[in-house]
Amino acid sequence: MPLPAGPVVGTCGFAYPEWRGRFYPPELAPAEWLGFYARVFEAVELDGTFYRPPEAAQVAVWAEALPDRFAVAAKVPRAITHEARLEGEAAAGMLRAFAHALDPLGDRLLAVVLQLPPSLDADEGRERLARLLGDRPDGLPVVVEVRHRSWDRPWLAELLAAAGAGPVLADRPRFSGAPPRGSPDPDDRSTGAPPRGSPDPSGEAPWPSVAGGVGYLRLLGDRRATPVIGRPVRDRAAELDRWAALLARATPADGAAAPARRPAAAFANNRFEGAAFDTAAALRRRLGQQTPRPRELWPAPPLPGLEP
Repeated sequence: MPLPAGPVVGTCGFAYPEWRGRFYPPELAPAEWLGFYARVFEAVELDGTFYRPPEAAQVAVWAEALPDRFAVAAKVPRAITHEARLEGEAAAGMLRAFAHALDPLGDRLLAVVLQLPPSLDADEGRERLARLLGDRPDGLPVVVEVRHRSWDRPWLAELLAAAGAGPVLADRPRFSGAPPRGSPDPDDRSTGAPPRGSPDPSGEAPWPSVAGGVGYLRLLGDRRATPVIGRPVRDRAAELDRWAALLARATPADGAAAPARRPAAAFANNRFEGAAFDTAAALRRRLGQQTPRPRELWPAPPLPGLEP
């Protein structure tokens, strides 16, 4: 079964207790959350795989909860990106094991997301990245998110294209440099640390450039500006208008922006506006994609006097 035609839109993660009673029915068991999620959206980026590599048995449970025509992205474990720092056989072996664990997803696998730590600059990481991409299992779709200014060079697009990988475009505060090695990762939810570095005061679009098209977009936001998740606390309608216009022009043929023959994708984080499911639904509506309101799918309450 092919992936959805796209652009596909979903959220970064789905298992948030804060969503209970707002997105998920209050009485719904966590084991049933993914199946409910898939009735609203047609794509998800698995966030928990970054913190702990999944077993194939767990992935099989996820696959069983999903329809055949559904897109799944998964963040590469931090053991590869942040601990091994892409280096050598240690990183390559873990990536092979991760790819094998994702096998139950079958054709649903959209991409694995190789998110580099902010402290990994191009001098340290360029050759390691090229080697890791070259040694990855055949057919494994990869997109790469770089987070140090030194990667913002024309050769990055060439390196990724040569490896059959694509860049991640992230809407987040821009970094002028990077935190010292060993500092908390701003996207690591286990630390609760705010982002390090200074946002670009120019207010320009996130990097890499959108000139090559939008293939894989992450709407991440700023932890300092959006401290609450589970309900909207920021209005970013103007940014969503802009991203929707760019996504509407994206096609699987945007080879500079996405692995070949895969739909353009966008995933929203809770910190973009406060509730990722609201952001993703708003973006889908801008793209003309029908999206049911979660409460419309909740079980009807029993009639008075007929409660169990």
